[in-house]
Amino acid sequence: MLESARKYASSFSLGLRGALEYRANFLISLLGAVAPVIIQTALWSRLYAPGSGSVGGTSSAGAQAGSGESLRLFGFSYAQMLGYVVVANIVSRLVRTGFEYDLNDDIRSGGLDRFLVKPIDYFGFRMFQFAGSKSAESLFMGAALAAALAVLSALTGFSADLAAVLGFLAALFLAFVLNFLIFWCVGLAGFWLTEIGFFFEAARIVIITASGGIFPLSVFGPGPEALLRALPFRFTIQFPVEVLCGRVAGAELLSGLALAVGWAAALFVLCRALWAAGVRRFVAVGS
Repeated sequence: MLESARKYASSFSLGLRGALEYRANFLISLLGAVAPVIIQTALWSRLYAPGSGSVGGTSSAGAQAGSGESLRLFGFSYAQMLGYVVVANIVSRLVRTGFEYDLNDDIRSGGLDRFLVKPIDYFGFRMFQFAGSKSAESLFMGAALAAALAVLSALTGFSADLAAVLGFLAALFLAFVLNFLIFWCVGLAGFWLTEIGFFFEAARIVIITASGGIFPLSVFGPGPEALLRALPFRFTIQFPVEVLCGRVAGAELLSGLALAVGWAAALFVLCRALWAAGVRRFVAVGS
């Protein structure tokens, strides 16, 4: 047991060292997240502006005139929408993976052989390595999120109480787990496909969109939103963001966390089944 713990601790340390070694690359990617925030902020500021043609009444798609002077689009006030845009972009960057390329490279090059004969589970190795890399990034992203929330509070009155912050942290932990499992399943496509770099990027765009990483799912309309909310993807971005924005709390928060745990368990079973089938094919074909 102790020896096994040491192996996975070493995997965690490997991921942590890798994140620190390439910290300049991470900081550049963090700066790259600023542009989408600026663009979306400008877009929503225009849509929420008084007299905007797109929000002229309840007949506009998703637009509703709130009581009093408050205007709501797709169920969000202006402050909530700006909060959503900023937090969603940060969460999207934070839970972003990348190990699927390493997984595919190990499969394609035959490097997976050395893991199959070593006394360490490849899934556990990648999972703890991913956790190590994210532990370093979380410090930077946590500081960026705190600064962004302070600016939003000063400019729009956006606020998050302690209960929302604690719920957000719980939802964010599950978002890490779910995103890892989702992209592990995506990465296992390397057992059956070749040269799938573009497949990974296409899958990433679809998953981020279905997760609410670009727009809230309510933008797509009641029907598509109901379908997307039934899938696990929203728990990787939209659900944590809604918790922090105060849109999900109490019993709804607890039921959401329970559902996310259920999805994690189901995806874990799927991951193991796909891995077993893929390894059988890998061994049968030969590296």
